Amino acid sequence: SPASPASRPEAPFSVLHLEQTFVDTLRPTPKTSTAPELPSRTIVTSLVVPEAPGPFPLIVLSHGLTGTPAKLTRLADAWATAGFVVALPAFPLTNGSVPDAAANAGDIVNQPADVSFVIDQVLALNADDTSRLYGRVDGDRIGVAGHSLGAATTYGVTFSPCCTDDRIDAVVILAGLVLVQPDENDYSRPLPVMIVHGDADPVLDISLDTDVYAQLAGPKWFVTLHGGTHSTGFENLGTPYDAIVDASTTDFWDATLGGSATAADALRRAAVVDGLSSLETSE
Repeated sequence: SPASPASRPEAPFSVLHLEQTFVDTLRPTPKTSTAPELPSRTIVTSLVVPEAPGPFPLIVLSHGLTGTPAKLTRLADAWATAGFVVALPAFPLTNGSVPDAAANAGDIVNQPADVSFVIDQVLALNADDTSRLYGRVDGDRIGVAGHSLGAATTYGVTFSPCCTDDRIDAVVILAGLVLVQPDENDYSRPLPVMIVHGDADPVLDISLDTDVYAQLAGPKWFVTLHGGTHSTGFENLGTPYDAIVDASTTDFWDATLGGSATAADALRRAAVVDGLSSLETSE
């Protein structure tokens, strides 16, 4: 049976960086202005894994439009160091290495299923005794997170009727909006959700997330980054917000997936920094 959090080695952990290419042969990649339709979806996925036996909770972290997993490594490393396996998929049409990726935002409708497929594949590797992930993942503790279009993907896989994955136990939204079935989403499920958004975001106004926050059943947390723009604190930009986001999101995962009795209080302390950030919560 899986080891309890108390019986595992203590954080911080050294981390291992891996890359896996997952191919979903059951779903096509639509044609774009620069490429024909493909019969499958290829999802190159970066993995950041604690160097310890585990099993550890799994988090899937989704990049934004023209983003890449490489832009989110600081945050992924922070979570993995604390004892979480982090999978960062590069979505087939919207990652920054794709020609004219910015024109492919419509592929958002396929990305929630990409996240579920990545969860499937990581759990398969966890059960494969030839894999370096063997036994490292606790399939009963799964979180999803995303930035911008990746946050819209995360909303989709969590709350949209088309795509809800019931394996998800906790959610982090970073500067998000709802794009998948916006009028049909069901926020009544009591699922822990943390939203972080800058109040000076020129790309996606903070109201796009505060409107969702008001509808969430809870437990829920909303961190406002005062003066924060669209990617500050999330991508690897080196800003005063980085430490706030790293610590408060890690505390959230510890509280919701890690079984920590003290992490919720730590989250309150980490999320409130004079002049930089404030917290609203149902807890």
